Amino acid sequence: MKVGTMNKTELYNGMRVLSSYHRKGGVGKTFLASTIAYLLATGGPNGKGKKRRVLVLDYDSQQDSSKAFLKMDAIPGDDEYAAPLHPEFDDIDDPEWSGRNTSTDILFNSPVYEYPTAFENIKVLPSEGNVDRVLALTPESDRLVSKITAHMRDWFSVEELADDYDIVIVDNPPSKSPVSAGMLGAATHVIIPTEPEYDSIDGVPMLLNRIDRINEDRAQNPLKIVGVVPNKVPSKSRLTQKDEVALAKLYDSEGPTGKYMSPFWLQQRNCYRVMERPSVDETHFNYVHNHHAKSEMQKLYALIEGSLWGDEV
Repeated sequence: MKVGTMNKTELYNGMRVLSSYHRKGGVGKTFLASTIAYLLATGGPNGKGKKRRVLVLDYDSQQDSSKAFLKMDAIPGDDEYAAPLHPEFDDIDDPEWSGRNTSTDILFNSPVYEYPTAFENIKVLPSEGNVDRVLALTPESDRLVSKITAHMRDWFSVEELADDYDIVIVDNPPSKSPVSAGMLGAATHVIIPTEPEYDSIDGVPMLLNRIDRINEDRAQNPLKIVGVVPNKVPSKSRLTQKDEVALAKLYDSEGPTGKYMSPFWLQQRNCYRVMERPSVDETHFNYVHNHHAKSEMQKLYALIEGSLWGDEV
């Protein structure tokens, strides 16, 4: 079989790979990645759903998903963080392993040991903080994208990974980088956050076009769009005319984004901002104590569960 070509037998042994992505930074990629991880691992806002086994791969240079679940090590004089020493370092017999891992190590076939978190069903491979090591693989961007996609498809196809996890959630870097494009090409699903402002909205059709190009080679197993989710939407009393025009453009049934729009907005973001990092228990996801935010999170949880596992008997 040609390397990098997917068909119905290559569904990562039933494991889902969800990419949280938008080319613009600050629209909620990391918020969705970490919050969806929490919701799936704990069975939703009420804890009554199936508890999924989640692996978070953080490739965002801001490292926010990493810091949400791990106590990262500050580097003196630097604005990046280093992965912490693995808590099971003394128990892992591997002379080739340094005792620390990042998500980038996957691309270099280095030994990889996922980090446990305070949540039983969530493990994390933290961000390295920059992409210099990846960009050094090849000076040709297109070749690097295809190389990353093929490599990650192979990695996601390892049977042992599906034995350990129901889903891998990828927090991508913003912008059209080789890393984000390569990871997107290997995902099974994508969720797209956007703000009700023009730069963010204009980037959505571009991303949808890229997904169409990806799917030209994936007719039997297309990259599925979970939805475009408006984020940071003001409450109705504070919606400006500009906000309303932006939202109308997104939901226009004749426009390029209309059919992909989620049936809800995320407005109560201030109610579920993680209060402490790293998060060590659900009280740090304090939206669980606010009924407005809890309602929004139930809708987000239902969207993810229905899109990724709705065909299960």
